[in-house]
Amino acid sequence: MKKYFLIFFSMFLCLATIHAQLLWKVTGKGLKHPSYLFGTHHLISIQFLDSIPGLFKAFNETDMVVGEMVMNNIDITAKIQQAAIMPNHTVIKDLLNDDEYKLVDNELKSVLKLGLKNLSIMNPSLILTMYEMEIYKRLTGFTDGKQSDSYFQLVAAEKGKKVIGLETVDQQIAILFGNGSLERQANILVETIQHKDKTLSEMIQLNKLYKTGKIDELVDLSKGKDNTTEMTEEEYANLVDKRNAEWLKKLPAYFKETSSFVAVGAIHLGGKNGLVKQLQRAGYKVKAVD
Repeated sequence: MKKYFLIFFSMFLCLATIHAQLLWKVTGKGLKHPSYLFGTHHLISIQFLDSIPGLFKAFNETDMVVGEMVMNNIDITAKIQQAAIMPNHTVIKDLLNDDEYKLVDNELKSVLKLGLKNLSIMNPSLILTMYEMEIYKRLTGFTDGKQSDSYFQLVAAEKGKKVIGLETVDQQIAILFGNGSLERQANILVETIQHKDKTLSEMIQLNKLYKTGKIDELVDLSKGKDNTTEMTEEEYANLVDKRNAEWLKKLPAYFKETSSFVAVGAIHLGGKNGLVKQLQRAGYKVKAVD
């Protein structure tokens, strides 16, 4: 169970041969050394990193790694476990009708070998992530021990590089567990299971877009009207746009301090409110690395 808390947390941070749009070089505005932006995806193996031109060269050139949060925080697991328990003695049966409960319970038993009785006090978003993680593994052969999103922080620590988080653990917990009511989260869980085939199709498409570096299309997919569980504008803003705006208050100081390697979810790079376009509007030269 412990591994699922870490997987859930990473999945929200919570997404070929052409990968240029995953790696960007930042210069200009009087910077003495270049910095880099790299878009990560939790469900991509470390081996994929070898196929991205210039990635390790860029990483080795920098002195500091900046992530969404510091992944080796000793308090992370305990805090997530505590936050994953629904408040006020709420249980999952309170959020589903009898038919929905039976549907979800049977599917979880089939996929996870755990029913809702075993997960009764867990946040619906965590249950959903456990479920999606397992069906993704069956679809692709992905293994938990080969994640790429935390790789650079681990290597940076080994090399003695400074590691900084753009958010604290508490801030990310507030975003991930507080983005929508429990009823809304339970409804998403039900809809995802009701439309399992479409969920799998969306996972395949997301991976395809990521591997080909199409970050703007990745953003469009995440907002898509035809998604199994479409996010509202407010939910998307809380998860992506508002966080980008807060990060952009910090990144210029990091760039000025030293050469920085910024590794955050790829969805934060693309789109008109993404880090790439906003840094360009702020006067930086942000160019894709060939």
